[in-house]
Amino acid sequence: MSYTQLEAVDLGTVLKLFGALFYYAPNQYQNANLDVILAEQDVPFAALKTVMDAFGYSEVDLLQAEHDRLFAGLGDMPAPPWGSVYLDKEAVLFGESTVMYRQFLRECGVALSSQQNEPEDQIGLMLMVAAMLLENDQHAQFKALLGEHLMPWFGYYMAEFKRAVESPAYALLAEQTQELLHSVCERDAIVPIQKRNYFNAIL
Repeated sequence: MSYTQLEAVDLGTVLKLFGALFYYAPNQYQNANLDVILAEQDVPFAALKTVMDAFGYSEVDLLQAEHDRLFAGLGDMPAPPWGSVYLDKEAVLFGESTVMYRQFLRECGVALSSQQNEPEDQIGLMLMVAAMLLENDQHAQFKALLGEHLMPWFGYYMAEFKRAVESPAYALLAEQTQELLHSVCERDAIVPIQKRNYFNAIL
């Protein structure tokens, strides 16, 4: 089975899991119920099971160190996981693109709660919101999220992420997420808005 053959409910499940793995640190897996999900054996979709096994069988300390390096902002971040870093001229957090995305979320009736006061355009959060829109049968909004808010910077982010990643589990997650989103865009005729990459421009 390919990603293009997934029903909306199953696609939502995959998006939610991939988003959670990008978002939550391994020391948060238990609170997020990810430890139970990763231990699940009855997974009919092979690509998803491969990602789950990669995380489930990896050493937690190594995953935690990689997550800290890539997502927690400890030291220099080789691949910042926030859209505005790539889309805004100043390449900063909470930039204009974040404000536009926040307005989009309000129009969709989506309210995010985060104890960390972080931007809503974090890669994992955006994937989980995409899953939420599918669950709520907001298919037009789902396509708008991908075409207008996520995919315009996702490729830039993936290029930086793949250069920086060291963990096989996170590398596989990136590979499968990229395949998933490209497959869905092709299937649903989603044409992402083309936007300049300002992160590379200031390096």
